[in-house]
Amino acid sequence: MYIIVAGMGRVGISLAKSLSGKGHDLVILDQNKKTCEEVAGEIDALVINGDCTKTKSLENAGIEDADIFIAVTGNQEINLISGLIAKKFNVSKTIARVSEPDYKDVFESLGIGVVISPELVAANYIEKLIDRPGVVDLAIVGRGDAEILELIIPPTSKVADKKIRELGGTKDYVIIAIYEGNELKIPDGSTELKAYDRILILAKTDSLDEVRKVFSSENKE
Repeated sequence: MYIIVAGMGRVGISLAKSLSGKGHDLVILDQNKKTCEEVAGEIDALVINGDCTKTKSLENAGIEDADIFIAVTGNQEINLISGLIAKKFNVSKTIARVSEPDYKDVFESLGIGVVISPELVAANYIEKLIDRPGVVDLAIVGRGDAEILELIIPPTSKVADKKIRELGGTKDYVIIAIYEGNELKIPDGSTELKAYDRILILAKTDSLDEVRKVFSSENKE
């Protein structure tokens, strides 16, 4: 896929690094020249110094050929404007970051396909949105009623060496990513959880304590 990522803050850089090794045609756009120079030395992508709200900059980034446009600058108004411009170029999927979750409905009503709140969604989960469009409803969680936990499975945990499907069904949480060393994996039911895996869990806020217990409790069998 041809993907343009606008904004090279913490979220944008993390996302670009994840996408660069996935075989996508990746273009990075940022207004800060120094940031562009630094990113160009770290990430295998075409890096363009430009304003994502300017049609000329987007054309230089190849917006006419883009399959996905992602605006994750620190300014939600810029993200909205650039996303709307991308829509005018008939980009099939637009993703925009908002600073205020209350504006999610506004962005959606104006035609932005997927609206991301940084308080609720990590950069690696945006990657999952790209690779698995069917999880869009999971990503757009409510206004503060869900959080993403990062946990390391201890060797004594009762979930160690179990497949995810063996944990039993629940609507309170979902495992969205697993790190085995430095390798990121998007899990499914057949994925086996191993001791010392670092996992990302999307969980209901009122279930956080219980979820922590599930993954850290010792196996007393």
